[in-house]
This record gives sequence, structure tokens and C-alpha cells, in this order.
Amino acid sequence: MDYPFATTEPMRCPAELVRRQDEEPVSRVHLATGEDAWLVTRYDDIRTLLTDPRFRVWLPGVPASDAGALLFTMNGPEHARLKRIAGKALTPRRVEFLRPRVEALAEDLVAKLIAQGPPAEILDGFAVPFALSVLNELLGVPPSARDDLRNWADGMLAVFTAPSYEEMTEAARKLGDYLAELVEAKRRAPGEDLLTGLLQARDDGDALKPDEVTQLAFAILLGGYVPPANALAQIVLRLAAEPELPRDPATMPALVEEFLRQDQGSAADQGRVAIEDADVGGVPIRAGEFVLAALRAGNHDPRRFPEPALTDSLRTQGHLTFGHGPHHCLGAALARLQLRTGVAALLAAAPGLRLAVPFEEIAWRRMFLTLQGPAAVPIDW
Repeated sequence: MDYPFATTEPMRCPAELVRRQDEEPVSRVHLATGEDAWLVTRYDDIRTLLTDPRFRVWLPGVPASDAGALLFTMNGPEHARLKRIAGKALTPRRVEFLRPRVEALAEDLVAKLIAQGPPAEILDGFAVPFALSVLNELLGVPPSARDDLRNWADGMLAVFTAPSYEEMTEAARKLGDYLAELVEAKRRAPGEDLLTGLLQARDDGDALKPDEVTQLAFAILLGGYVPPANALAQIVLRLAAEPELPRDPATMPALVEEFLRQDQGSAADQGRVAIEDADVGGVPIRAGEFVLAALRAGNHDPRRFPEPALTDSLRTQGHLTFGHGPHHCLGAALARLQLRTGVAALLAAAPGLRLAVPFEEIAWRRMFLTLQGPAAVPIDW
């Protein structure tokens, strides 16, 4: 069967995923990128797969030998070294240091949104510029370069909306060149940003080379742009479409975690390729075969999350939205700060926010493989 599966309810786990989880938890699918793969749908099987050294990272649509050298495509000791040193720079302390600036950015963008008067569009009017503004602050991008950076990022990430591969490659080249220049500028004139932190980070005397810092900056930009913007837009959509949901600031952090668990558009499937014969969930996997871990299915596994369709802010978490194992998202703490801050700022300014159109009129777009999101989220208040 072709994957991703069709669904008429974009914010609910597809019925075919639920069926397979019950009847065929590890089963064959044909991907839109052309490969055949094993699809893993149960929570425990996914966690086991993502920590199994017999599998290496694989990106659908990219030959297993050509995955590149980004942090989230690396494997083994090299990946562990980079992540270990990078973790000494992207610390909870640095994230907390950014909090006042992130809060100010959110409040400023919300004020501009509200000043325009209802209706307002959340995705392009708030979620996207907020994600980019946080990245600019994190990386120390000077104001003069921010428009170019967005244009290059949009061009490179346009793979999510299927433009030409040549245009994407050219945008990626320009963005990579710029980031290399920015890293060199930080090496010459250190600041308070993450790039400076990465250049200065040490692990028993081991330091990152400038090209490794550039590589990490590239990965941070990829992971810190579309996913958090998409997640924030979908959280606001949930709140606007379901007025019965709680909006108490005290419980919002826990509710955001529950929204992340239920999110059907931002938890990208994780691809792996077997480097030796193995098994997943009792199913034999041969060396060279592709495996896809459906994180959103794992997040809806009733064996781990009873009544998974029920939104329960008191639920014990452990969701897979940020991945698991060696490739657990390095920027998870920052993403949580963005989402909680963005939602809090919006609800403070517009506590009665609601959808400006019927939910059925929300248009959805498919992005990379299984990622999806609303094309626009118009709200009123």
C-alpha cells in the first residue's frame, strides 16, 4: 500500500495507521519517494528501533550512501562526538538566557498581529516570523542579513512544497556559504550567541572545527524553522477550533506537551536502514532494507497512552515528537520554550481567540513525505 496513508481528518491519527498498529505493527509500504520500506507503528518497537545500533539513519528519497553529513543524518562515534560537544553549548542555561528575548519577540509579534485587527493569519503572520526571529537571536545573525537568510531558507526548504531540485540546491549552497562566513565572523569577534558557544565548547580538550560548527548551524536552521512554526500554528488551530480546551496559563506547558503528542503534522517519520540482519517487533529485517518509524503512530499507541485521542493535560508524557535515542532533538528545550512562549503571548493578548472560518475550510498542505500542516490559520477574537 502507498504511504503516507490518505485521511479525511488531518488532525487525527489515520485509521490505517491505527489498524496496522493493532493487526500488522511492522508491515510493508511503498513510499511516495519510490522505495519500499517496513513501517513500524507501536511505541515500544519504535523506541527499540531508534536505539538499535544495527540500523543507521536513512532519509527517504536519498540513497543510503548519500545521506550527507548533517547532524541528524550522521551515525556512530562521529555523530556522538558532535552531539556531545554541541550539547555543552546548547545548554539549559543558554536556553534560559534566551527566554527574556524570546518572550519580547513573541509579545512584539503578537502586538503587531492584534493591531492589524481581526481576522489575523497565524502561520505567516506569527508562527513563521517568530521561528525565524528566534533562530536569528540564537545564531547571532545581524539584521542586515536576515532577509537574505529567510529567502535562502525558504528556497532550500521549498522541498516541502515540491519546487525544482536545482533551485533547492542553489539556495542550500548560498545558505551554507553565508553560514560559513557567519561562523568565521564569530570566530574573529565572539558574542553571546550559540555559534560562539559552539566554537568555544570543549569536551576533554576536544573542540569543533569551524566547518563542523557551520554544519551544526545548518542542521539547527533546518530543525528550528519549519517544525516549530508548523507545530505552533497547529497548537493555535487546536485552541481556536476547540473552545472547551483549558486556557489557564498555569496548565499550558502540560497542555502543549499533550498537543505535541497528538500533533499529526510535525513529528516527522524517522527513517533507518539495516546494516545487518535484524528484527523489529519479531519481524525479520534483512541488511539493506529500509525501515520507517511512524512517530505519530507511536504517540497514539493505546498500549502507552490510554485513550490517545483524549486530550489530557495530566497525562504522563514520554511522547516521541522530538525523537528518541542518539538522534533525540538537540533543540527540544528551545522548541518547548518557543511553543510555550508563543502560545502564552497570544492567549494573553487574545484570550477569546477562535477560528475566523469553519474548520472544514482550513486548507492543508503536504510537506516532506509525512509532514503536513495548515496552509493558513485565520483567527478572530
